[in-house]
Amino acid sequence: MIELDKKKWITYSFTESLIENAKKNKKIIVLDADLSDDLNLNKFSKKFPKRFIQNGIAEQDMVSMAGGLALTGLLPIVNSFASFLTARANEQIYNNSTENTKIIYICLYAGILPAGAGKSHQSLRDISLLSSIPNMKIFHPYNSIETKKILKHCINSEKNNCAIRLSIGPPPNNSLNLPSKYIFKNGKGSVMTKGNDGIIFSYGQTMINQAYGAYKILKKDKINITVVNIPCINFFNKKWLKKVIGKTKNLFFLDDHNINGGLSDLMISFLIDNKILNNKTFKKFGLNEFPKCGTPEEVLRHHKLDSFSLAAKIKKELLI
Repeated sequence: MIELDKKKWITYSFTESLIENAKKNKKIIVLDADLSDDLNLNKFSKKFPKRFIQNGIAEQDMVSMAGGLALTGLLPIVNSFASFLTARANEQIYNNSTENTKIIYICLYAGILPAGAGKSHQSLRDISLLSSIPNMKIFHPYNSIETKKILKHCINSEKNNCAIRLSIGPPPNNSLNLPSKYIFKNGKGSVMTKGNDGIIFSYGQTMINQAYGAYKILKKDKINITVVNIPCINFFNKKWLKKVIGKTKNLFFLDDHNINGGLSDLMISFLIDNKILNNKTFKKFGLNEFPKCGTPEEVLRHHKLDSFSLAAKIKKELLI
């Protein structure tokens, strides 16, 4: 039963999919910063020992090495915790990007949870650190199914550098399923619930679960909101987004990131530039302080990002 449950974990799904893709694509080479246990990359290294490089806790050296490998025509897939990889090696990531090669950066442990390890491990500024790089696309898959599809897309179809934020840990109980026969489409997301009173845009298993909880609470008060999963964090399909928003006036944005520089700001700027935000109201939810350490429930509740707090804030905005 444990193994069956593990298959639904994003990290398990990622490595299984990575191995399958590596069987077909001989250019894939994996670099790791002493975190192979957290992503079960030991399984990859046993299957492809000559295509796995253990760099140790040296993200700057690892990313520089990946840049050299990419220039030879290989496809480096670089793994570390998001907070370490995107901040510590930001200069090297930028320099690699100027070479117009392709590297896939795996930003593990992305977001506020798990919070037991404290502030150094909670990654709440990686989106802002990467989104200003012109040829970088940032993804955050919602579940194991979307993880496989996004990785396959990044390997086989994407021309740009890619950063994939990955959540650690089991999916929440009674979590929402993706639409049946779900197909990942670049720049688009998926409508998870439907309602006419407002739309909440979010991503990742942590925040989509809280948004869904808020949806159920609000429904009891006859307030119906649409929950939209956005796995593409810094680029959007204008036609699709315009259709999803339609005539809905109240828009909400829920970030697993600092309230500044995350999906909220990127999407709002896009909506303004494309004149989609006209006559709409919007509200951002995210962290505006250093994150607390504790259990998931304690941390989300403290920062008022749990389902009950979100429902109360959305209700207040809708009744103004």
